[in-house]
Amino acid sequence: ALKLALEGIMLLDKKQQDYGPNNILYSGEIGIVVRCQDKICRLRHLLEKGGEAQNESIEDSYRDLANYGLIGLMLNLSVWEDE
Repeated sequence: ALKLALEGIMLLDKKQQDYGPNNILYSGEIGIVVRCQDKICRLRHLLEKGGEAQNESIEDSYRDLANYGLIGLMLNLSVWEDE
């Protein structure tokens, strides 16, 4: 589990290098909730249709959902940095 968690954190860091921190700050925790809802809907759809994705796999969706949870926690604890 620790290996997966570390891989997730590395993915989060890599993606944030491209996005920058302000994309999260623009919509805050409500934005995280919306992103999580999108991932949950995507996962449900993929699982119900048999898991065949055109672009983003079920595994990718779970990783993103875990990372959004971490980002939401960081926002809630006021430790998300803008630079």
